[in-house]
Amino acid sequence: MADKKVKIALVGAGHVAQIAHLPAYKIHPNAELVALVEEDPIRRNKLKKMFGFKRGYEDITRMLSREDVDAVDICTPNYLHAPMAIAALRSGRHVLCEKPLARNAIEGKKMVDMAKESGKMLMVAMNNRFRKDVHMLRTFVKRGELGDVQMVKVGWQRIARDWRQRRWFMNQRMAGGGALLDLGLPLMDLAIWIAGLRKPTRVSCSVFGRSGKRGVEDSACAMVSFAGGACLTIEVTWNLLEPKDHSYLEIYGSRGGASLHPFKIHKAMHGHLVNVTPTIDDVRHYYKASYQAEINHFIECILKKKRPLTTGRDALSVLKILDAMYESESVGEEVKFTS
Repeated sequence: MADKKVKIALVGAGHVAQIAHLPAYKIHPNAELVALVEEDPIRRNKLKKMFGFKRGYEDITRMLSREDVDAVDICTPNYLHAPMAIAALRSGRHVLCEKPLARNAIEGKKMVDMAKESGKMLMVAMNNRFRKDVHMLRTFVKRGELGDVQMVKVGWQRIARDWRQRRWFMNQRMAGGGALLDLGLPLMDLAIWIAGLRKPTRVSCSVFGRSGKRGVEDSACAMVSFAGGACLTIEVTWNLLEPKDHSYLEIYGSRGGASLHPFKIHKAMHGHLVNVTPTIDDVRHYYKASYQAEINHFIECILKKKRPLTTGRDALSVLKILDAMYESESVGEEVKFTS
């Protein structure tokens, strides 16, 4: 097993592929980069040489029919996730798909169904689940250190810039959504996973900054209620008029509270509020570290036939909540959630 190689094809050589996925595969002893699928011939040839791919393709269909690969890593724009993942799964390959899983839950369900039918793994690149501080915080919550979780607050505000440079990113048909899908979905996944929230019951949402009928929102705020009374609030924007980006995740329980940025945990003990934050390794470079851990996990799951930490089914459940948020915004009122 130690010397067995997992043959990888990567589709879509944009920013996240170049900064996170490819470097992680390059240094993994059990990963072999076989085929690169990228429309831009200049970029394809440059990265093919830089990362040691054996062959390059313009089209995924041709690659799937010609190459002997074990897995396909999809880093394309959102509207291509479903058709490409379904094609790869149908051909008998495991799939790692960048977030979001799909533009909506209808597409996501087709992907999950194909994974089940093919017997192959569909893993979603929710890289933040692989952070050390995230795992430590989740452990505290699962052990009941904070008591019953009552409220979770998450937010991600990115400073204003010209997002129109990425044409597909601002197009409703191609992207599926704006800041709520791009920033809100990974936040929701992280919050629900850490806090152990179950069975959403009601959803309300407002969005702002949508340009034209085919445009997407640049800002949104939403609230999700869960069975048992816990609630999750979300605020996201691509249009923060401040000097720097800001993000946070805060959990409030019956016996304590915690935050992720900065990482702090407080508990009520003997009538006093006590800082019980554990010591953790330096997490300044958590972005690349989380992706390396994610790729390591993907390879391990293939070799050992393990269930991935970030399944397509998990991602689908969050997409369903997101769809309900857009429905709430459309009708202008709170909607009841139906699974």
